Amino acid sequence: MRTEHTQIVIIGAGIGGCIAALALAKHYHVTLIDNHEQPPEKVGECLPPAARRILKLLDIQSLLDDGPHLVSQGMLSYWGSPQPTVMDNLRNPDGLGWHLDRPHFERQLRTQAQLRGVQCLWPATLKESVYHDHKWHLQISAQQYALLTADIVIDATGRHCVFARKQNMKRKQLDKLMSIWLTGQFKVTKNMALISSTDNGWWYSAPLPTGGSSANISIGQSRIVSWQLDPEHLQKHQDSQWFLNQAKRVNGFGTLIKQLIERSEQLHGIVAANTSRLEHFYGQQWFAIGDAAMSFDPLSSQGMFNAMASAMQLSDLLIQNGLVSTQTALQYQQQMESVWEQYLHHKNVYYAQVS
Repeated sequence: MRTEHTQIVIIGAGIGGCIAALALAKHYHVTLIDNHEQPPEKVGECLPPAARRILKLLDIQSLLDDGPHLVSQGMLSYWGSPQPTVMDNLRNPDGLGWHLDRPHFERQLRTQAQLRGVQCLWPATLKESVYHDHKWHLQISAQQYALLTADIVIDATGRHCVFARKQNMKRKQLDKLMSIWLTGQFKVTKNMALISSTDNGWWYSAPLPTGGSSANISIGQSRIVSWQLDPEHLQKHQDSQWFLNQAKRVNGFGTLIKQLIERSEQLHGIVAANTSRLEHFYGQQWFAIGDAAMSFDPLSSQGMFNAMASAMQLSDLLIQNGLVSTQTALQYQQQMESVWEQYLHHKNVYYAQVS
């Protein structure tokens, strides 16, 4: 087993992990690992305009102009009202948001990390982690077993928070919200998202960049339709027809479902959408970022942005304070607690409008 020293190990090469690697690469020797050779297929929510500021700081803002990503034209909202409200970013100083091709964007970020000298290992799995002599000793299974020693470990493994759980860090779950989602081709042309509240949850739809982003009616526009609800509202056996029948009864969605191209739909199943967080966002020379630290209700549309922002917050502290400063942990905890409190406030305000 070969042994190698690196200053920072980042576990998870998703959006948060890659942003942290790019921010830190000029200052430290960084190793980025992920258990997937290629980013897994996933559907990302709309990336808000403020993300452009982070991409500019890292000099990668052109990534959103290169590839299949769609500019968001805004949202049609039936939140707490049978009448729609148009929500757009025309007056936003950061410009418009984007509907991302999530795997493509993550591949772009991985490539940038490699170009900037980050040591990238994938597929690679963390097998064991031990802290002693003021360093982390990580056993990694890649093409061969390797032992990495590191000053700092960053957990960017999403809701699973793989490293934090290995350190017995507790995670608090505030609700049981689930999301069940379907994709299909629709005879619509506008890149508008759609949201609507109901008595048993809320519905969301948005265009997808892959396979039909153009306004070619003969092909149709690829869209996601998702229903966010508590588990008790799910029936035992779900299928596409049951899902579509539910959607037809929702303000704004009945018209959309009528535009579905026959037999183009695919029901993808159920994923967690609950609000949860780690008790602490750090431990002995390790930190959690993005969903590993705290996961948001998709109503906020802040999941990807929070991953980017928390990665930058932590990176700035590590660069400013150095790797061995005890101040970094306290400052990062305070910053993340502030983010958490603001998120809960806005979440409560929005749900109060339909309660």
